[in-house]
Amino acid sequence: MAAMTGTARRVWKAVAWYVNGVTGQSRYADYLAHERERHPDRVPLTEREFWRAHYAQQDADPGARCC
Repeated sequence: MAAMTGTARRVWKAVAWYVNGVTGQSRYADYLAHERERHPDRVPLTEREFWRAHYAQQDADPGARCC
């Protein structure tokens, strides 16, 4: 029974990871990790600022997105 729980937990985490990646929910976390690693001297954007800049970039270059 414990093995089933561990397997179910791993499957759930894998599905959650996939859905977050597909929907873009992980983009801000990825941005923060990048900023910490590559630009530790910079103050990162807030989540709100990040998404505002992200959508502004998409609007400026609509050919870069699928829909």
